[in-house]
Amino acid sequence: MSATTDLLSSATASTSLSSVVSSSTSASSSASALNYNFSEFLTLFTTQLKNQDPTKPMDTTEMTNQLALFSNVEQTAGVNSRLDKLLAAQTSTGIGSAVSYIGKTVESTGNQISLSGGTAEIAYTMPSAGQSVRIDIRDTNGGLISTLAGDPSSGDHQLTWNGTDSSGSQVSDGAYTVSVTATDSSGGATITPTTKTTGKVTGVETSGTDTLLDLGKIQVKMSDVTAVRA
Repeated sequence: MSATTDLLSSATASTSLSSVVSSSTSASSSASALNYNFSEFLTLFTTQLKNQDPTKPMDTTEMTNQLALFSNVEQTAGVNSRLDKLLAAQTSTGIGSAVSYIGKTVESTGNQISLSGGTAEIAYTMPSAGQSVRIDIRDTNGGLISTLAGDPSSGDHQLTWNGTDSSGSQVSDGAYTVSVTATDSSGGATITPTTKTTGKVTGVETSGTDTLLDLGKIQVKMSDVTAVRA
């Protein structure tokens, strides 16, 4: 029939439909792309129905497969959209809970300290009693600023650094890192203490799906907090 010659043949339309379905599958994460492709799919689909050869109608199995595939793509896009909303809600809830931390002192896993007002708190845990403890304080470039002696007894320890370097000069406020090494009670073997980041929470913010607590010049993840004190 002439209409078939002028417009799309069944074979051409079928190929185009498969192309559209494939395109939608690869772009299922984009709702706008899906809507555009679905509209194009319907245009090709209805054109194919209007111009099919009455003596050789469309393969109903192929039609059903195309419709089912597009339905699956549409459902996937809906699931992705709902997951995005769920993650956004969780992030909002997390920052709401984090607000209650403001003004409180927290401990977190990590080796950073924040020097503010000329002082910084250093915290570490000795897994067993030792003979000596060495605490090295370094700047953000890895340069050694100062070395302190710590308490070698077993358990949790905390001390205040007065912000002076090895020559006794006051250094500027900012972020620093600490490394703690120790020897055992005989002085012959090395003990590896666990360092902690501690400080007063001054603010909260989000980064991706993480809720971050501001501790002066440094930040810690709320999920890494191990203790909270008034």
